[in-house]
Amino acid sequence: MKGVLGWVKKNLLIVVSVVLILVFLPAGWIFSSKWNASIKKAATDEFNKQKQALQRASSVKYTLPAVFEGEQTISESRAPNRAVTEFYARQKAARVEQVRDVVDRGTAFNRRDHGLLRPEFANFLPKAPSERMRRQLGLDLAEMVAGTVDPDGTIIRPSVYFSLFRSVNAGPPTAPEDLGASLQEFKTRETDNFVASNADGRISDEQSKRLEQELVARRLGEYAGKANTLSFYINHEAVLRDNTPGWTGVPEPRRTDVTDYPAVTESIGFVWHWDYWVIDDILTAIAAGNTDPATGAATVTGGAVKRVEKIRLSEFAVTESATESIDDLGGWGGGRDQGYSDPRLAGGSGAGAPVGATYTGRAGSTGDGAYDIRMVELTAIVAPQKLPQFFEALGRTNYMTVVDIDLSPVDVWADLNQGYFYGSDHVMRATMLIETVWLRSWTEQYMPDAVRSTLGLPPREQPGADGIEP
Repeated sequence: MKGVLGWVKKNLLIVVSVVLILVFLPAGWIFSSKWNASIKKAATDEFNKQKQALQRASSVKYTLPAVFEGEQTISESRAPNRAVTEFYARQKAARVEQVRDVVDRGTAFNRRDHGLLRPEFANFLPKAPSERMRRQLGLDLAEMVAGTVDPDGTIIRPSVYFSLFRSVNAGPPTAPEDLGASLQEFKTRETDNFVASNADGRISDEQSKRLEQELVARRLGEYAGKANTLSFYINHEAVLRDNTPGWTGVPEPRRTDVTDYPAVTESIGFVWHWDYWVIDDILTAIAAGNTDPATGAATVTGGAVKRVEKIRLSEFAVTESATESIDDLGGWGGGRDQGYSDPRLAGGSGAGAPVGATYTGRAGSTGDGAYDIRMVELTAIVAPQKLPQFFEALGRTNYMTVVDIDLSPVDVWADLNQGYFYGSDHVMRATMLIETVWLRSWTEQYMPDAVRSTLGLPPREQPGADGIEP
């Protein structure tokens, strides 16, 4: 043993080398195997990468997206070809131009001739340059939309809606009291003639009965004559707000003896413009639906819609500070409650119109949406058999769809006593829910920041301080 240890001590370098060889040979084999695997994987990945690049270079996917409903997307993969590439580029550019043209036409159709009620309101919407300008133009707009009356209710400045009624040849019937004087004059004259022609100087029962029949005929003739000069019946009360929850309308006329009306903000001004555009479209469609294609005449007796009893609009209340909001109690009115309560727009909580999508599939608006929706409740006296021509006129006038309708009986004689003559058609009272669509591609230019915020849109700009120049 001493000899072995002695030899080891004398040949220590040899012994250490042998031990290291015995240890490193298996360890080297293990590590080299792992290293070879990693090198092999890296080489394989690089090969696959180069292979895919070559495949992509040898094949290009050409695609033409579908533009029209029912059209299929065209797609093919093939080797790169300049002629094919140029063909697809031209076709894609042509399709983009088609889409742009459709958008432009759709926007023009939706906008019609809508815009600011007066050119100077461009200094009010979307933002007045100063507080003084805001108050002055807000007051001008309020008097234009609501009109003004004296303490007795006599109209001093008519609402702009009276001009709208005239533009579609609509208006009230002949009031029975307005016929009283002329009918009494006729009755007196005819009575005198009968008395003068009778030997006893008295009017006979038969003559008295005939005179009454003539008076009825003359009254009916006056009513019928008026009906044939109007496209449909309507009065100012039909568009006024009636405080039905979830719905709104035109504000009451301003009284000259009231001086504490609150200032009108840009947001309220925008909503009033929007209300006007909606009502304009509805009345235009009624007149168009009542027009005889053969003669071009639009009359009460020949039309589908005889009389508009009420137009309500889904409420759109803009989120503003309490000092700026306009309430229904002595104010101009733009919303019943502070906050966003339009039942037909995203986030709405109103109780009037139904919530959710109708059968059209349009449920409202979102911050990134292309349109907004206002619902209209139209109550009218109609000829049911002619309603399809009114429905078609709605679609010809703008993006409007009837999504619900209820029919109920009408007391024709009671209406006739008030001057409403409907002709020979069978009539009923129809309560219709109409969906109207408004493209932001043109309405957004008039939206104040408060309206944009309510709709989920970013502000137009970030003003300093209170946002109004001193």
